Amino acid sequence: MSRPRVLNTRAQEQAAELSRLLAEAGFEPVEAPAIAVVGAWDAVELEAVRRDLRAGLFDRVVLPSQNAARDLDADLAGARIVCGTATAEALGIVVEVAIARFSAAAALDALRPRLTPGARVLVPRAAEGRDELLDGLRRLGASVVAPVAYRTVPAAAAANRLRAGGIDVVTVCSPSAVRSVAAALTPDILLVCLGATTAEEARGMNLRVDAVAARTSMESLVEAVQTLAVPERSPLGKVGIA
Repeated sequence: MSRPRVLNTRAQEQAAELSRLLAEAGFEPVEAPAIAVVGAWDAVELEAVRRDLRAGLFDRVVLPSQNAARDLDADLAGARIVCGTATAEALGIVVEVAIARFSAAAALDALRPRLTPGARVLVPRAAEGRDELLDGLRRLGASVVAPVAYRTVPAAAAANRLRAGGIDVVTVCSPSAVRSVAAALTPDILLVCLGATTAEEARGMNLRVDAVAARTSMESLVEAVQTLAVPERSPLGKVGIA
């Protein structure tokens, strides 16, 4: 019996863990990135943020993804960090709050009882990121420092691989990945999203979301794929897991 093929659309340098977990769960992982992640720090701003981190001048640091810690790893020790469980595990850091399924709303819920008016909060972000988290923090009275740490650029490999056929499921881990593959998705391909924000982006593009990971971790993403392997819900049940 053939194994279901699952397209892993993570950036090339981040794809290995998901592929390993998919293979261990009985799927055939196919790697083809939908995006590439590139640094976008302004050099002067980066040095100022590093200096303030080392001096302990931020009351909290919120990391929306592991990419948000780009170029800051060595300076995060001792910071009071709020992030997703997967981000904490990927960075190997001790955090104040690890959120199972990271979203702006979940982060704000976690911070609401912890922030005092005027608290200085660092939120390194993507160039194309949304303002929901930043606006929410400001409404809580925080002084928000939100430098652009990275940007994502589309990569054609994932969409091209989808058009070549033979893919049962596609996993997407960010709104930018959704946008990159949207035009290549067909009704027979199942879409599994990591996180509420990614699922919201897909639904906003009128895409069918077949499953959403319960937590923002690669283990949870694989579990979401596994929930689809029943005949009445998807082609996975017809293909079967070896």
